[in-house]
Amino acid sequence: MSQVPLLKVDNLSKGFVTHTGFFRKTIKTAFHPLSFTLERGQTLAIMGDSGSGKSTLAKVLAGVMPPTQGNIYIDGDKIEPGDDKKRCQLLRMIFQDPNTSLNPRSSIGKILEMPLSLNTSLDASQRHELVLDTLRMVGLLPDHYHFYPQMISTGQKQRVALARALILSPNIIVADEAISNLDISVRSQIINLLLSLQTRLGLSYVFVANDLGVVRHISDHLILLHDGHVIEAGPTHKVLASPQSEQGLRLLQNYNNEYRWHHNKR
Repeated sequence: MSQVPLLKVDNLSKGFVTHTGFFRKTIKTAFHPLSFTLERGQTLAIMGDSGSGKSTLAKVLAGVMPPTQGNIYIDGDKIEPGDDKKRCQLLRMIFQDPNTSLNPRSSIGKILEMPLSLNTSLDASQRHELVLDTLRMVGLLPDHYHFYPQMISTGQKQRVALARALILSPNIIVADEAISNLDISVRSQIINLLLSLQTRLGLSYVFVANDLGVVRHISDHLILLHDGHVIEAGPTHKVLASPQSEQGLRLLQNYNNEYRWHHNKR
């Protein structure tokens, strides 16, 4: 009997309808039907040029927006659009900019307690204890419970965002360019933290990124998107070593050039 993959995406697509006149509407496709699987403890990286649909795909996976068609299965169970409670216990998202994804009017403790209040039956003292444990897990102090987001650095804010993603013990974390706004040194700290948590907790990641060095370092599988189409997919080392399409080759050359430029700047 074959093992059910942790995450299975089947024929998923997303289009946006725009009205251009009284009776005329056009459909802009963010990404065309695609399918993939992700195993427990593995990382799938999604790369693509601007407008390729990679961030929209991340948001559809996380339930931020519904798909136009297709299905998402976690551990063999179909996740229905709108079934937010079930989805957010299994799959959580870290957004690109923690400066906008964390409510500045809520303390860090309250930010982390919110998912527990909405999705668990833990009492106040149990919630408090779990928040403190999770802060420690991401390299923050119990004292940070009482801080507000504007009192800490961007790197620490992204640790809070990671803690919020971890607080319900999900199987999968979707990270939408979650390290692209961080300084190089902070970026490497967060990557090491993500890898150690993956080993410790058996997490799987869907990692939207534009840094070829990071993708090479952390991902097992890679999907390249261009104009909403999958142009390359497979084990990361194979895709990077021998892309099968001209568009894939061109895209990876651009990423290589960017990577070398940033590397030389250091």
